Amino acid sequence: MYNDFFGLKSTPFTIAPDPRFLFMSERHRDALAHLLYGIGSGGGFVMLTGEVGTGKTTVCRCLLEQLSSDVRLAYILNPKLNAIELMATMCDELGIHYQEGEQSLKAFTDRLRDYLLENHEKGLKTVLMIDEAQNLSVEVMEQIRLLTNLETNDKKLLQIILIGQPELQELLAKKELRQLAQRITARYHLRPLNLNETASYIEHRLRIAGLQRPLFKPAAVKRIHQASGGIPRLINVISDRALLGTFVEKKNVVTEPIVKRAIPEVLGDSHLLESPRRPKRWWFGIAATALLLSLGYLVITQYPQVIKAQTVDASAQNTPSEVAKQQEPVEEKSNQPQNTQQETIQATSEPQSNDELAQELWGDQSWDRKGLVSARNLFAIWGVSYYPYQSPEPCELAYNYNLSCDSGVADWSYIKQLNRPLNLKFSTKESGEFWGTLKSIEGERLVLQFGDNEVKMLQKDLNPLWQGEYHLFWKMPDGFVEHTKVGDSGPAVRWLTDAIYDIDNINLTPTDRFSKEVEDWLMLFQIESGLVADGILGKHSVIMINNKVVTNIPKLVSQVKNMQQGER
Repeated sequence: MYNDFFGLKSTPFTIAPDPRFLFMSERHRDALAHLLYGIGSGGGFVMLTGEVGTGKTTVCRCLLEQLSSDVRLAYILNPKLNAIELMATMCDELGIHYQEGEQSLKAFTDRLRDYLLENHEKGLKTVLMIDEAQNLSVEVMEQIRLLTNLETNDKKLLQIILIGQPELQELLAKKELRQLAQRITARYHLRPLNLNETASYIEHRLRIAGLQRPLFKPAAVKRIHQASGGIPRLINVISDRALLGTFVEKKNVVTEPIVKRAIPEVLGDSHLLESPRRPKRWWFGIAATALLLSLGYLVITQYPQVIKAQTVDASAQNTPSEVAKQQEPVEEKSNQPQNTQQETIQATSEPQSNDELAQELWGDQSWDRKGLVSARNLFAIWGVSYYPYQSPEPCELAYNYNLSCDSGVADWSYIKQLNRPLNLKFSTKESGEFWGTLKSIEGERLVLQFGDNEVKMLQKDLNPLWQGEYHLFWKMPDGFVEHTKVGDSGPAVRWLTDAIYDIDNINLTPTDRFSKEVEDWLMLFQIESGLVADGILGKHSVIMINNKVVTNIPKLVSQVKNMQQGER
């Protein structure tokens, strides 16, 4: 209904398991790693639990896609079976033939044993995966345990994966199942998404659906996260209803009030109450005030002489002018409204502590400890979509776009010479380490992004937090090889000779040969650019040359000659 209005190619928040919208958060990756480890360990049980809608099925689908060709899988979706039905279903899944109407557990076990031994001789692994395992009966659980007795001298013939809701943990805690519980070699409980992951999840589904612009306000995302508890299925239904409400109101973005109206429509009236994560505290204040008044009354009535004596002594120690100063009314400072999306941090007469500044920079978002959120923001400047909890490591993804990573320690002067947007690592004693993105330099101010917060501030105000560590992306020439030098040839050398012509109108031939003339030019360029003049083409030389010859790459400032005006 609303797809055309927002420019969507498909509905982004359907609860159908469309593989195109697959989103793997960091914890989903951990869960998958546990399952893969369990399969590779060669024996026992592996267990994955999680609340309804947290994405257990998503993990299962990823597992199925990553199973090697030497794995034979029996996947049971409906575990409400008795022992005979379970064995028959396993045989059906594995292609094991049995007599119609077979009712003997021994007959099924014998056939299964023969099949497992045959697979073992062929170097094949056999895996039984049971979804919704919390619905298994104790009797069937015990039968499954007995299947793990099928083994050789050094290896279990059957690997079993149990997937279920938290009730599965309670089931395995029963005394009669203690033998099975002891055979579990890997456990993982899949928890809901945190706030940052929720934001990435929503953004991911919108991009897959064909939308390349922000659609949900940060406050709206936060409200969705609170109401859903970070459970992807609930995020979908709330977001879908919020989009419908936004469409009805003919607005271009989803706001928090729209989300607040959508929540009870899809989750019920219980969600009209204040979020349990933010409990009402007004009665704490009333109780505390009453207690203080009672204590004050008690002190005044019981010890009036002591208070009077202390007041006289204090007055005697002050001069008349000091007493007058103490009696002067204190002028209240007005609070300025704060914009959470973009703010300018001004220098004040009372400078902020490092931790106060860090808190103001990052706002109420989770700290970007690993730099993944900043990597997403830096990729966006290069026009690349990066989903921190689904894509590979940033540098691996960068390579697919003919970009490469550079990291190190530098000072502001060198950062401005490189002239690239980059991620900076900050640290304070209380807040610890975190990352942010330096997007550009506008006059005397640095433009930085921390999560969804964009701030402008003076370089000197940022100095106490930044110790020089940086990460950046740079554009590689075709065929570039680090440390290209005299005698080398190839596409990278041709790129260099073309650049020499573009910069200084010098035509060097042959164009694909790193000659002594090319070395001489490069050494002079390196001296002018503040680089080590070794005549070797490295990544920093490429970055500096690109500043001269490439116009469509992101830069901190448009003109290198104006860089120094940002220092104070």
